Amino acid sequence: MNVAYCSLLLPEEKNLSERTRERLSGISIHKVSMATIKGIDENLGKSLDIFNIINTVNFPKFPQLIFFTEDWNHSKQSDHRDYHIGYINLFGIKYISQFWGQYHYLSKWVKKCEGNCIICIHHIYLPSMMAAVKIRKKYGYKVKICLNTGDVPGNYGLQSQFKKNIKQLLTEIIVENSIMKLAKNFDCFVFVTKEMAKAFGVEHKPYTVVECVYTEPNYAKNLEIIDSKLKIIFYAGSIRKEYGIDHLLRAFSLIKDQEYRLVIAGGGADEELVKFYEGNDKRIKFLGFITPQEVLKQQLSSHVLVSPRQSNYEYVKYSFPSKAVDSLASGIPYVAHRLPCDPPEYAAYINYPYDESDEALKEKLVEICNLSFAERKAMGEKAKKFICDEKNPMEVTKGIVHMWKTIWEG
Repeated sequence: MNVAYCSLLLPEEKNLSERTRERLSGISIHKVSMATIKGIDENLGKSLDIFNIINTVNFPKFPQLIFFTEDWNHSKQSDHRDYHIGYINLFGIKYISQFWGQYHYLSKWVKKCEGNCIICIHHIYLPSMMAAVKIRKKYGYKVKICLNTGDVPGNYGLQSQFKKNIKQLLTEIIVENSIMKLAKNFDCFVFVTKEMAKAFGVEHKPYTVVECVYTEPNYAKNLEIIDSKLKIIFYAGSIRKEYGIDHLLRAFSLIKDQEYRLVIAGGGADEELVKFYEGNDKRIKFLGFITPQEVLKQQLSSHVLVSPRQSNYEYVKYSFPSKAVDSLASGIPYVAHRLPCDPPEYAAYINYPYDESDEALKEKLVEICNLSFAERKAMGEKAKKFICDEKNPMEVTKGIVHMWKTIWEG
């Protein structure tokens, strides 16, 4: 079985975050993609062929107008070849050039393949989905296509909760409708929750659920936990009310002890709210957007990590927060509300407040912060072992490879 993996990786050597004029999205997708690729390589016993799009914000917000197609190699095999697909980085033209580039290289790949071919699209990215469906229709029985996504468009997705201007609304309606129609042409799926199959209307097709996949980044090796004298609560993520940032700020304000600190990193629509609280409470520190390496350093000097996301939004049924995995894998105790998307085995490692009120969140944060360093360390190490043992690439991608083999046998 031959596998082509169409990804949205953000190569570190390109220094994309430093070059962009606004926050670069897609970092979570990059991390999950890298871990997934590693696991599938191991389970297949050979390297995937990767057809990657280095997706950035449009020119001139990102100061590169043309991305040229490049060869690269994610594998240890010296004769292996992957591709970064070239495109023109202008609104509108961007999607068209990415589609044709992806289609051209996938078509060449299928022609060279001997035996069965799987094309897997990571994320609901329109140009890649269009290219895969066009290939499927052209080559028929020789190709199966798989959609691997943690996001759902339209009313089921988080984006449906955001306020948008007319241009954004029209663009999203066109793109989202196209994505939903294209998805029904795929042969199989990898979702983060079972509910996603219902949202896409593909319950009758083969799918497997992989809520997360984790591999320890190189920059995390040999770093130690620091026992701070101050009781530091750390949040890193999108700064939006839909993610509960206002809930966290209110809960922290209920803590009167001056030894506590709330450190917040990230960006989003509600940054001004964070800055307002910061201006009125010297215990709150807003860092803005920081690199993944800096996030980990902040985590390791904290007493507790927190996700204030609540279950009152429809989208939480159809997504799994990657923040939960990174937080549990840090070795620092993690507090979050119980969400419909949480698999039951996580209950032994996530510290859930008794309800979703500000008071309950505050009490759980204080409870964890008042534990001794040894108690917090033991709690964090238990959660880290769970993620590393049970959610590593080799383990969680077994189901994906099994599904691919089964659809050919079936």
